[in-house]
Amino acid sequence: MTWILVDYGGVISHQPPQEAAAPLAQALDVEPERFWQTYWRHRDAYDRAELDATTYWSRVCADIGKDLDPHLLDSLIALDLNAWTYLNRHTLKTLTELAERGIPLALLSNAPTELARLIDTRPWATLFRYRFFSADLRLSKPDPRIYRQVCERLPARPQDVLFIDDRPDNIRAAEETGIRTLLFTDAPQLRADLTAYLQPAGS
Repeated sequence: MTWILVDYGGVISHQPPQEAAAPLAQALDVEPERFWQTYWRHRDAYDRAELDATTYWSRVCADIGKDLDPHLLDSLIALDLNAWTYLNRHTLKTLTELAERGIPLALLSNAPTELARLIDTRPWATLFRYRFFSADLRLSKPDPRIYRQVCERLPARPQDVLFIDDRPDNIRAAEETGIRTLLFTDAPQLRADLTAYLQPAGS
C-alpha cells in the first residue's frame, strides 16, 4: 500500500497572497521586506513549539523595534493564521478523488500549534487518516528525523510513502531517508504526476 504524504503550505494552501500578507507588515508599521525577514528568522523555532506565540511575536516585534501588547498579539496571531488559509481548490479536488478511491492520505506540515489546531477543524482535514505537524512532533522539515518518525507512526516503509512538497530542500531530505517524492509546482502537474505514479504497472 502506498501512502500519499502531503505538505500543507504551498501545496494545499497557497503561499500568503499580497492581500493577506500586507496587513501583517502594516500592523507593525514596517516595510514588507523587513517584516518577512524577521518573520522567518524565528519561525522554525515557533513551528517546532520551542517558542509559544507570545515569545515568537515578542521576538519579531523586538527585532523591528516595536512593543508587543495583548491587543497587538491577538491581531498578529489572527492575521498570521488568515494568511495561511487561502486554499488551492484544485489540489484539494485531486486529493479528494484519491481519498474516495481508498488511497491513504497523510498530512505533514511545518506549522505552529495555532495553525495546526485550526487545520484540524477544517472539514477537508478528514481526507487525511493522519495529520502530522511540526509543533506536535517537535521536529520540522527538512530534518530527516521527522520523515523517519512519520513512517514509524503510519506505519509504513519509506519506499511505500510518496511525499509531495513544494520545497526542494524538503524533497531532498525525504529522498535521503528512502521516501519517494514529487516536487509540487502546480495543481495540474500534480494531477498528471499522481495519475502516472498510481497507474498500475503494464497499463
